[in-house]
Amino acid sequence: MEDQPKLTPVIALVGRTNVGKSTLFNRLIEQRKAITSSFEGTTRDINFGHCHWRDQVVTVIDTAGLDLTTKRATDENLIRQAQAGMDKADIVLLMVDIKSGLMPQDVALAKRLRKSKKKVLLIANKADNPGLRRKSAGEEWMKLGIGEPLALSAANGSGVGDMLDVVLEELKKDGLTSKPFPEPDVRVAIIGRPNVGKSSLLNALAGEERVIVSEVPHTTKEPQDTMLTYIEEDGTEKHILLIDTVGIRKKGKVGKGIEKLGVSLSIDELVGADVAFLMLDATEGIGVQERKLAGLIEKKNCGVLVIVNKWDLSDEHELGTADEYRKTVPRELPFYTFAPIAFISAKTGNRVGRLLKYALDIAHERTREISDKELEAFLERMKKKHGHVIGNKKDSNRPKIYGIKQVGVKPPTFMVVGRKKEKFHPNFLNFIENRLREDFGFEGTPIAVVSREIQARAR
Repeated sequence: MEDQPKLTPVIALVGRTNVGKSTLFNRLIEQRKAITSSFEGTTRDINFGHCHWRDQVVTVIDTAGLDLTTKRATDENLIRQAQAGMDKADIVLLMVDIKSGLMPQDVALAKRLRKSKKKVLLIANKADNPGLRRKSAGEEWMKLGIGEPLALSAANGSGVGDMLDVVLEELKKDGLTSKPFPEPDVRVAIIGRPNVGKSSLLNALAGEERVIVSEVPHTTKEPQDTMLTYIEEDGTEKHILLIDTVGIRKKGKVGKGIEKLGVSLSIDELVGADVAFLMLDATEGIGVQERKLAGLIEKKNCGVLVIVNKWDLSDEHELGTADEYRKTVPRELPFYTFAPIAFISAKTGNRVGRLLKYALDIAHERTREISDKELEAFLERMKKKHGHVIGNKKDSNRPKIYGIKQVGVKPPTFMVVGRKKEKFHPNFLNFIENRLREDFGFEGTPIAVVSREIQARAR
């Protein structure tokens, strides 16, 4: 496995807290991905997205608000993360607040950026009207030693297009243009309650420090995307998009405002996911919240891999062996009998490497198509072995099946055609589903079995 090759130029948004970096980030990528608010420190992690402008694609990095005038321990974590974002960037956009004027934090950041030898553009945000835009020509901004600022309003969009034109021109001078950006082969959402180890797992999979990892719950405030390039044994490259979501608590305990919005975004991420990694904490067990999260994943019809994290910290005498624990999961999560189970330690990286192969295999199962010929043979085998269940000519009280056909994928969907539809009870359709799994597998993916009634032929 290796990181995705750099296919697009990269720009990083840098600035002190509450200058509007996340608002500009959302406008550039044309979706609400970063959470914005008037409270300082809302953005804690670096956030990636893509901006499309004049037939070019630019990767945009949104960093946490920085204050280099303090030496608090938490700030050191944020500075390290923001520095990682700046290191990746071809151009750094230093954002200032035109309304607040020049601040000591702006001066400290500008000094650091001048030493970095990076190309830097000064962005004067919150220039919401002509009067404020004129303030960008003030001499105070020249004290930063970066040049005259580009005035814009991330909130209403004025000046953003002009700024992008300048950015593209600067990138062109350095010979930097975008290449075709790959669509992910598989989208994986990492789901679990707070502090179960989702960010640690993403870090282990990505092979780099990608988000802040903390023992304090709710450190991750918004969904994060990381694209990985996975090299299969035959040398084929597979692009896997990993989505680290906010820890989802019980509904009654979800805080208002930012946390509530973050949970909403996390649930939305499941809609487009091919596979969900449902993470369990081996030291905590399976509780009501895990069952609710499993039910949420089931409603979205995506594939699922159950990941038991912190297995190295669990008491084997209390939980039993891994094989014994495997029997516990289907009892606690009865609609996930089809899901594979992986035991890992995200913190140490133990057994993490095989999870991407699981994701690819599950995604493949979601798109599998069974031929009509194979299904005809399956039906014949089932009639011989389970004729007492599906009915025969001598038993008119049983539903009679004339055929079965696959009618969809994601998830695989099968239609059973027969008489006496009122006999096609959900339990009967579950019976058909279990027989399909016995013959064709479909490990890790839900499958759907529906029915259609045909009228008996008149004699």
